[in-house]
Amino acid sequence: MPLYVVVTFFSCQNGRGSDSAKDADSTALESSVVADTLSEVEEEIEEADESDRLDTSFDDFMFAFTHSDRLMNKRIEWPLPYIDAEGHHRNVTSLNNSAEFRFLKGDFFTVFYGNKHQVERQKLEPEDSLVVVERIDLLEEKLRDFEFQLISGKWKLTSMRDVVFHESDIYDFLTFYARFSSDTLYQQAHVEQPLKIMVLDPEEDDAYIEGTINSEQWRSFCPDVPGGVISNIRYGTQNYNSKQMIMQKSGSANGFQELFFFTKEDNEWHLTRYEN
Repeated sequence: MPLYVVVTFFSCQNGRGSDSAKDADSTALESSVVADTLSEVEEEIEEADESDRLDTSFDDFMFAFTHSDRLMNKRIEWPLPYIDAEGHHRNVTSLNNSAEFRFLKGDFFTVFYGNKHQVERQKLEPEDSLVVVERIDLLEEKLRDFEFQLISGKWKLTSMRDVVFHESDIYDFLTFYARFSSDTLYQQAHVEQPLKIMVLDPEEDDAYIEGTINSEQWRSFCPDVPGGVISNIRYGTQNYNSKQMIMQKSGSANGFQELFFFTKEDNEWHLTRYEN
C-alpha cells in the first residue's frame, strides 16, 4: 500500500485588523498546530518504515525522506562519500538536510525522459536498485547527484557528487530550458504554432480532450512551468537524445502529472505538446 503523507499548514488573517494580544494568541495557536502536524507526520513515517511500506516505491520513499529529519539520518550511509566538481574525494559526516533537499520539499518534482515509451515503461517496470536524484540549479548552473541504493530492502543515500554543468549529458537542453522557464517572451517564441494539447475533460471522469492552441492562448492557459532549482530522477530507464526531451511534472502527494514535450529542429528547441 503506497504511502502518501500530506502536510497541511494553517494560517489565519483578519482583514479588519486585530490587537497585539490576539495576534500573539493566533501565532501561538498556529505554531502549536504546525508542531502537532509535523509530529503526526513523523509518527506516520516511522510507522510506515517499521512495517516495510515505506520502500515499496522510490517516489514514496523520497517524499518521506525529504519530510523527516529522523528518517534522513537513518537512511544516509555515514560517512557519506562525496566527490566535488574538481574530482576530489572525501567523506562527509553531516549534511544541512534542509538546504540539500529543499528542492524536493515543494508541491511537485520533475523527471526528464528521452521519449514517451520511457515514461510508460517507468510506470510498468520494477524499479532498479540504484536511483540517482539530480538537483539542477538552472540559474547558477550547478548540478549535484545524490545516489540512492536499495540495500536489504531499504533505500539509502550512499554517495553524493557535484557535476560540472556543461559536462551533463542534457546540458544543451538545460541551457535552453533555463531561459524558457524564466523569460516570458522567450517562452512564447518557443511554443510551437499551433501547440498540440491533451487535457483532462472537466465534464467526464477519466476522459481527455485533444486539440491545439496558439502561443497567445498558451500565455493564459499555461500551467506553472518549473524553474530555478529543479529535480531530475534517473531511475535507470532514461536514455536521452539530442532532438527530444519530455519533462514530467508530478505532484508530490496527489499523483497529478503533467507532460511537457520539447523537440529540437533547425538547432532550436520548442515546446511541441502538452498533456495532463
